Amino acid sequence: MTDFIPAIPIGILLSFTIGPVFFTVIETSISKGTKAAIFLDIGVVISDAAFFAIAFFGTTSLLNSIEENTGSWYFLGGVLLATYGGVSLIKILQEKNKKEDKEGAALDDAPNFLKLAIKGFLLNIINVVVLFYWVGIILYFGPQLDMEKYRIVLFFIVIVGTYFSVDLAKIYLAQQLKNRLTDNVVKGIKIIVTLFIVVCGLFLLYKGMS
Repeated sequence: MTDFIPAIPIGILLSFTIGPVFFTVIETSISKGTKAAIFLDIGVVISDAAFFAIAFFGTTSLLNSIEENTGSWYFLGGVLLATYGGVSLIKILQEKNKKEDKEGAALDDAPNFLKLAIKGFLLNIINVVVLFYWVGIILYFGPQLDMEKYRIVLFFIVIVGTYFSVDLAKIYLAQQLKNRLTDNVVKGIKIIVTLFIVVCGLFLLYKGMS
């Protein structure tokens, strides 16, 4: 069991790593509610599992590809993130103010949980830095776990379980702020979050071209 203790602080650190997902989960909790943010986070967890599987089964060849084509990987991730953020920003700016018609407003505000899970999946999967992260985890901790598959998988589960648990607390705390915020403030938060995603994408583009 002591082998898995390092996975707990790693999961906590991952949850508080400043990135697109960090802010998007909080913004979703504020603007759409607790369940919406949880489904978004579930999508993120699924994408982490996909990245982990890719890193786990292709670590050697993948590492060689990353080392030889680091710029291309960054460039691809930058294009995807910047495009995603840009499209999201345009949609937010085009959003109409809350309708006076209560029925229309209710329909407009109703979150699509499957769509949110897909959004979380895509937002995380297009960030190549996350793939680099899981490759690094396997390379560093794999030998310490004797490269035994079930122990590495359990290590991953502890990391993600810790990460998800901390995110639930963040989602709950963010939701407590909802009633204190006006529609314009919530919209402003959404704009700031999408601008941050665009900046992250541009930064990766810069890394890829430098």
